[in-house]
Amino acid sequence: MQEPVGVHTERVETGSAAAPPPAAGYGPYGGDRVVASRTAVVPVAYRARSVVWLFLAVVDIILALRFIFFAAGANDTGFAHAMYAIGGALDAPFRGIFNVTTATASHPLHWEDILAIVIYSIAAWIVTRVMVIGSTPPDRARTAAI
Repeated sequence: MQEPVGVHTERVETGSAAAPPPAAGYGPYGGDRVVASRTAVVPVAYRARSVVWLFLAVVDIILALRFIFFAAGANDTGFAHAMYAIGGALDAPFRGIFNVTTATASHPLHWEDILAIVIYSIAAWIVTRVMVIGSTPPDRARTAAI
């Protein structure tokens, strides 16, 4: 299904420009005005959806780094400490669903980070779909259903 689009047309006119010589097969250029127009087609709620996906990318990267740092046994200092703290807050709703398992050399694997990535990605997809549905003009919704 193709998403509805918003169309923005811009027209620029300049007066008394010299007419170029006629091209073979295309006929003479008429008048003394040059008109240039530009049309941009932008999907509905494009900016808002882009912000949602950007926010999701940041959250997913933090959670993925936290998972990798725990699995690799990174020390709790500097950047790793920031990822542990921020990621811990992001995966808090999912903590306790899975047991913490250990990888080689007894490094813990926190599966709640992976679950949080999946759930947040699904939630972002649902939010962007709702934005498209909510921002579709009623007349387009009727014609799209037919």
